[in-house]
Amino acid sequence: MSVISTRAPLRVSLGGGGTDLSSYYREHEGFVVSAAIDRYVYMLTSTAFQSRFRLKHTEWEEVDDPRAIRHPILREALLRHWNGQPLEIVSVADAPAGTGLGSSGAYTVCVLKAIELARGSESLPEELAEAACVIEIELLERTVGKQDQYAAAHGGVNAYTFACDGSVDVRPLDLPEATLRALRENFLLFYAGGARSASEMLSHQVTRTLARDSSVVENLHRTKAIARASCAALEAGDLDGCAEVMNEQWATKRQRAPGMVTPRIEDLRATACRSGGSGVMLMGAGGGGFLLVYTPRPADTRAAMADAGSLELRFGLDSGGCVGSSGG
Repeated sequence: MSVISTRAPLRVSLGGGGTDLSSYYREHEGFVVSAAIDRYVYMLTSTAFQSRFRLKHTEWEEVDDPRAIRHPILREALLRHWNGQPLEIVSVADAPAGTGLGSSGAYTVCVLKAIELARGSESLPEELAEAACVIEIELLERTVGKQDQYAAAHGGVNAYTFACDGSVDVRPLDLPEATLRALRENFLLFYAGGARSASEMLSHQVTRTLARDSSVVENLHRTKAIARASCAALEAGDLDGCAEVMNEQWATKRQRAPGMVTPRIEDLRATACRSGGSGVMLMGAGGGGFLLVYTPRPADTRAAMADAGSLELRFGLDSGGCVGSSGG
């Protein structure tokens, strides 16, 4: 294979974020509801006539030895999974990194998919997700959970159960047409600005969880219960119930990590609510990124958020997960 094209979907978390970290699920079992969306990390990988490793991401790198690669995910992926000739990897994405849509996990899954196709092999989605988790969580020691890698590898709208032994159960949700239509038409993403490291934002939570801080542990128990309620509301087609759960998720996350909310985020959330948004929650660990809004009046909400200077990222659902093909 000479040129390989791969893509991995970003995701919107619909409840349970934070319970997918090992500091919690190793003792209490985690539960997350997540929807892969048709916004992606894309890569082109070439193995033809390459004399050096050439890598284009947020910067340009050209090295003889993969150990010299500065990008940590690319470096560890190539060192662990590739022993062939030099190659070129070029990547772009539909959304900025560090904005709460799982881009880091999607990036890791995407490059692993490209490498395995270049080797002439292909793994199952759960194998791809676990390999990505090993790189981010074990090798790079990032304080992140597992939902992003699994959402990118599997696609779809799923409930993920993170067992105490580290295994992950993936259950596709059986959604009525009303829910599917709402996810396409009434759930909107608006950019609040800024980017942050999820690992840095979550490190305080992990430290307190490992120290058995009762307030954090109880908050995460509540977060898990909210995720189960979100799952039930989605499968029942109860969109008003979904909105209530989104607001509960917002309040619970804010209580756990007050620094997640900036004045800009507060203002945009208020604008979304005034314009018809009945459920609003912040994606990712906070500090910036995207707001997910459920609104029965999407035109009004779009107009109000545009007036407030918040760009919309329009999206649908992705059902295929990480995919790739060869150009020859």
